[in-house]
Amino acid sequence: MTGLRVSLFLAARSVARSNYGIAWATALMMLLIYVSLLFLPSLIQGAINRVNEQLVDTLTSNIVITPGSKSTSIGDVNDYLAAIRRTTGVADATAVYHVGIEVSYGASTGSWSVIAIDPASYANVFTTPRNVIDGGPLTEHATGQVLLGIGIAGSGETSVRGYRASLQDVFAGDRVSLTFIGGRSAPFTVVGIYDNQFPQSDNNAFITLYEAQRLDPAIANHATAIYVRTRPGADVNQVARRLTALAPRGSGTTPAPRASGTTPAPRASGTTPAPHGGVKALTSTDLGAAVQDQVATYRLISDILKVISLLMAAITIFTITYIDVVHRRRQIGVERAIGIRSVPIVTSYVLKAWAYAIAGIAAGFVIFRFAVVPFVSSHPFQFPDGPVALAATSGEMIRDLVFLVVVAALAALAPALRSVRIPILDSIWAP
Repeated sequence: MTGLRVSLFLAARSVARSNYGIAWATALMMLLIYVSLLFLPSLIQGAINRVNEQLVDTLTSNIVITPGSKSTSIGDVNDYLAAIRRTTGVADATAVYHVGIEVSYGASTGSWSVIAIDPASYANVFTTPRNVIDGGPLTEHATGQVLLGIGIAGSGETSVRGYRASLQDVFAGDRVSLTFIGGRSAPFTVVGIYDNQFPQSDNNAFITLYEAQRLDPAIANHATAIYVRTRPGADVNQVARRLTALAPRGSGTTPAPRASGTTPAPRASGTTPAPHGGVKALTSTDLGAAVQDQVATYRLISDILKVISLLMAAITIFTITYIDVVHRRRQIGVERAIGIRSVPIVTSYVLKAWAYAIAGIAAGFVIFRFAVVPFVSSHPFQFPDGPVALAATSGEMIRDLVFLVVVAALAALAPALRSVRIPILDSIWAP
């Protein structure tokens, strides 16, 4: 305890008698380093959060149920959907059917998925219908209408990623041709164009299940996928296991017969939907492999930037401490000559480094939390996947604080140890 009191006394006297310009400059440097430690990783975390949210909101939902290996579609969809919606942890679910493979406009043609949806339930699971930028969304019984992603339509937006591969000049009200899997083509009016600001989900075309079943009654009560939105806080993996157990394995219904007296319509799918022999349920994490690679890259960049910031902090504290030790070499020699041991002297320099670090960290925390974060929230950065704000957590802030304090102590320790290893007389008679 005596040694600690001596260390505190020496540190306090050193801070009080130090050059205030150097002290302020050191604290300011620590402030900037702490803010940089928080800012760039928080921005990257914000981008990661944006990617994960868009993946769930526009592409995969929380759980995707697909046919088992023995089936091309899920049968008994109406009963299965009702059971899914009654399951604990499920907010809503929607069934879709993949019906087409190509969209054409004039001389331009491209291969894109054409998906039949129920607009009402689809809007409860995905945000896509709320992201229409031209025209309007599909309605439940709409016929001859298609909703296109900006990645297909282009709409003259040359800044859109993949614009040159799109149809480029399609707008709401234009007529396009859809080619179904069975080979049949039919004209459709573009009811609207959506922009999720997420390239992976901006390349789909949607028609209503009502229209798809009108073209091919055989797909009634069948789906190629069921998307499930879980309630906040629900264990997604546990819900997925429940939904798999609910599936009426091998009890798929026979495709609905065509109305008598009608001419058989070419099937949009090209094949008769088979009763499903079980299903598999995958979570958004399972399906987001490509996105997870992007997230891993973001995290790697974040870690590299943190290491660089900590190295800057170490170099700053080391340099300031080294200059101070050289400047006070004679004083250190006198302190040792009058009986002050080396440990309290070294500890005093560590405490002094902590004082500078904590002063800078405290100011940096206030500026970051109450100035930088609100400003970026109101003026987000525009990333390829959409607007990104800062996403710093209290755990991240505390962890960075601990890292910075430890680095400051280690950086101050090296020159301080060197100063007490110099012979006392050499220190006292130093020029």
